[in-house]
Amino acid sequence: MSRFAIVLGAILCFLPNVSYLADLRYRFDPALERSVCRNLICSDRLLLDAADRFPGSNEEDRVFAIATLQEALRRDVGSADRWCDLGDAFLAAGRVQEAEYSFKRAVALAPQSPPVFWRAAQFYSRTHELARSQEYLGKMLALVPKYKELVFDIYAAPGSDVVAAFESGIPREGPLAQDYFRYLLTHNASLQDVKRAWEWVQQHGLADDRLAGDYVDWLSNTHEYLLAAETWKHSVGRHDDSYLNPNLVFNGSFESSLLQVGLDWKITETAGVLVSRDSTVAFSGSSSLQIEFDESSNIDFHSVAHEVVTPAGRYHFKAMIRTSDLLTDQGIGFRLVDSAGAINAQTARVTGTHDWTPVEVDLTVPAPVRLLQIEVVRQPSWKFDNKVRGKVWIDAVSLVRL
Repeated sequence: MSRFAIVLGAILCFLPNVSYLADLRYRFDPALERSVCRNLICSDRLLLDAADRFPGSNEEDRVFAIATLQEALRRDVGSADRWCDLGDAFLAAGRVQEAEYSFKRAVALAPQSPPVFWRAAQFYSRTHELARSQEYLGKMLALVPKYKELVFDIYAAPGSDVVAAFESGIPREGPLAQDYFRYLLTHNASLQDVKRAWEWVQQHGLADDRLAGDYVDWLSNTHEYLLAAETWKHSVGRHDDSYLNPNLVFNGSFESSLLQVGLDWKITETAGVLVSRDSTVAFSGSSSLQIEFDESSNIDFHSVAHEVVTPAGRYHFKAMIRTSDLLTDQGIGFRLVDSAGAINAQTARVTGTHDWTPVEVDLTVPAPVRLLQIEVVRQPSWKFDNKVRGKVWIDAVSLVRL
């Protein structure tokens, strides 16, 4: 019995030294490492390192890598990472069914692991199962949305289907659907893809007024003016029943909050001027737009603007202005211009103190359909005492075809 104990002790003492020697020698003598690992006396780390160094350049290496990873997995069968490693090795050997089984086991063992979802997605991408790949990328995004740019780049690769990406790879909960739609707007997606994406987002109840505004701004920038107006009417027309029927100015009476996007009023912050929606003063309805100058400068003011889509034809513009102690020789009025420089129509200017006063002008819009900008303006004064102060209210702004 004592002799057996001595022999066993010697073996146990020797095994760690073999592992150490293999660890020391493996980089110089791969054949030695294969022999040692084949006899199961190398460490887990050495097993995994050995598999990594023989990725499958030939059949013998592939067999060795699979055998090595299977042994590593046997030692820790609950490791999702080792199942993924084995799946990659099976795929490299052309054993697709066994690879898929390995990745499914990995996902089952780590159902909330972004790295496992990523590796499963890569497997299905390599086997040309795009929907399954996007499914796992979507699961990953739901857990770590900070990687959305990386995933969106994959979804938008040439030949991909934009609707399929929404269907398979975008979580319905949270803002990711809107984020991906905005990604398409800023990454040179085609008009057809953006239109299909917008239809999908709307059909699934994931669009809001601000997203509609971003889409309409994009359509305007790509000169799809009529589609921009139709989309705006369909998306936010509930805020203004008169929009396009007959008034081309959306929210011309300021009855709803300013969206600051799309075909609504846009306000640029300007030093010395405070612009706000006033629900205590109105010509019609219950609100107007108030502009207050604080007498700090001789300002060139054009910070309140509204874009309208105008087909060719004759139009009448009208707005109501009220002023209180607007002390300047250069009062407030409106200017209507287009980017081509074909239109530059201006109304009379109002100064001093006046109750509601109409300002209006007729204009002709030549073909083709164009985007017209309506601006509230005040020009700088040439007087010595030229700093402007006082209040202005604007309401009932309309542009109607004659």
